[in-house]
Amino acid sequence: MNFIKKLLSEDGSISTMRLMSLISLIVGCTIGILGLLRGKDFTGVAAICSVFVVSAFGGKALQKGDEK
Repeated sequence: MNFIKKLLSEDGSISTMRLMSLISLIVGCTIGILGLLRGKDFTGVAAICSVFVVSAFGGKALQKGDEK
């Protein structure tokens, strides 16, 4: 648990942007794995999974761009 807190924290306070990114990434991977295991349409699963994965990394990338 301490590892996750250190991963999400920035200067001692938990970063909500990192928390959102982690949750989006976990949800996207879970949807992808469950969709493939259940034999769902690959194109649909890839589209939904990509929405979550792009939102996980895209938000953080935009935030870093604004900080510079």
